[in-house]
Amino acid sequence: MSWYRDWFNSEDYLQVYKHRDIVEAETLVKLIQKNTNLSKSSLVLDMACGSGRHSILFAQKGFKATAVDLSERLISEAKNNAKQANVDIEFIQSDILDLKLEKKFDLVVNLFTSFGYFDTDEENIIVIKKAKDLLKAGGYFIIDFLNKGFLEKNLIPLSTLSENTTTITQKRSINGNRVEKKITIEKDGIIKHFSESVRLYDIDELNNILQSVGFRLLKTFGDFNGNIFEPNSSPRLIIFTQK
Repeated sequence: MSWYRDWFNSEDYLQVYKHRDIVEAETLVKLIQKNTNLSKSSLVLDMACGSGRHSILFAQKGFKATAVDLSERLISEAKNNAKQANVDIEFIQSDILDLKLEKKFDLVVNLFTSFGYFDTDEENIIVIKKAKDLLKAGGYFIIDFLNKGFLEKNLIPLSTLSENTTTITQKRSINGNRVEKKITIEKDGIIKHFSESVRLYDIDELNNILQSVGFRLLKTFGDFNGNIFEPNSSPRLIIFTQK
């Protein structure tokens, strides 16, 4: 199952997620800065960078940013955004599982639910192992994931958004240990279908994976503002770890 290859390369992806804006990203980057002791020249790797929201902010704050994404379209968008922001970022188009870099980083981030895409736990865990391999000793790994407990109680089965000549319909469901979404986009009489499927991990599962790989757990937050994590009410699961 490689739904993400088609979906993230679609011209419609950024329209569906346009509410995930730079203000939201700024809040998370500030939280990361506040809870790590990184110098301004630290090397940062953004795993699954998307359109570059977080990478650009890291670069603007003086960090040396490298950004990786599988999607050619999103990397192109990120490069354009970085150019407009007048920042220097190394962009790499690659599957995270195949990523090979010589340098080591002070901080590796995996943000905006960029985890759990693969069919097996073994493949998903490789992403965590890859982060550890790419970190310097004492470096930080931060994962921003959905909160399973909150999602189970607040899942919206159906939503429709119409704007100009475009209608976006999203159907969501939890099937076994995965949350799945069917996306239908009707634009100027043309209908397209896409899907998402993410493995649900609760805090104990993720913590166990992180520790088994060799990370030391530091802090856990329930939203981008840094509020304490509550299993049933926090919208996000943000875990700070250290190698």
